[in-house]
Amino acid sequence: MVTNKKGIAGTSVLRAMGLSREGLADLPEVGLANEAAAEALKRLIARARQAGFKLSVASGYRDYGRQLAIFNAKMRGERPVYGDTGLAITRQTLSSAQWLHAILRYSALPGTSRHHWGTDFDIWDPTAPPTGYELQLHPSEYSEGGPFEPLTDWLTSLISKDDAEGFYRPYTGEVGGVAPEPWHLSHRPSARGFQSLVDSAPLIEVWSDRLGNLRDSVKFEALEGLEEVEPQFDAIMARYVRSYWV
Repeated sequence: MVTNKKGIAGTSVLRAMGLSREGLADLPEVGLANEAAAEALKRLIARARQAGFKLSVASGYRDYGRQLAIFNAKMRGERPVYGDTGLAITRQTLSSAQWLHAILRYSALPGTSRHHWGTDFDIWDPTAPPTGYELQLHPSEYSEGGPFEPLTDWLTSLISKDDAEGFYRPYTGEVGGVAPEPWHLSHRPSARGFQSLVDSAPLIEVWSDRLGNLRDSVKFEALEGLEEVEPQFDAIMARYVRSYWV
């Protein structure tokens, strides 16, 4: 069981950090997800189909271990890190702090990702681009002239009228430090309940592996760049995590 200064953190906090799958349902077209969010997404998929789109999930639930692997690989330079232009950037030209923030612009710290909750989904329409198209999840694909512009416009209209089955886009570029993600939909009624749980989570202890075995004897490597993250913890949480809570 995970503990912190406030006492024992239960299953709900483990869920919020992506360390437990308890309460998730495995549903067709959606995969592992919060059941209420998944049912809402299925309704949105049906409406999209009527409007001529094949709204599909490119990425949904992601556990702590998967997010940690992505983040650590980027910190070590083993996985590409992209700038806002869509071009890869190199670590050699940046300080450690700049490299960290370049990664945080597109990749959440493990334990803070909204994808841990089963309430958030990256979407696309696989019928829109040519056969063999490799999805990039870049804003250019969802903006004017991109293959997913029509789907984006349709969703934008629904969201603006609060008629998208409870979904909205948390990452619009209007607040915080995360780059705009027009593909990222969050089920607001379901996601809202996880926000305070992240604040109560013993994140630094988990990142440093000071808690040892967390659950079911699963161990994770320590967070790369923890020496850079820890002194900036409050500022990072404010800019990249709490800015998007509703």
